[in-house]
Amino acid sequence: MKVTVNPVTCIASGNCGLTAPNVFRNPPEDGGFVELIDANPPESEWEAVREAKELCPSATIYVEGDDRRI
Repeated sequence: MKVTVNPVTCIASGNCGLTAPNVFRNPPEDGGFVELIDANPPESEWEAVREAKELCPSATIYVEGDDRRI
């Protein structure tokens, strides 16, 4: 799985950092906008990444190489 984000579309909802804190963070010093920590997370994080993608209100998170439809 490869994860990318589009920081331009991020609205700083914070859902990603709360849902998958090992992959995303929302630093307050940057206004809470998404920061990608791990673009190639281990399989143990995939379910959290899928959930973060679904919860993102601005469709900022993109996932490649995931056979599951989310």
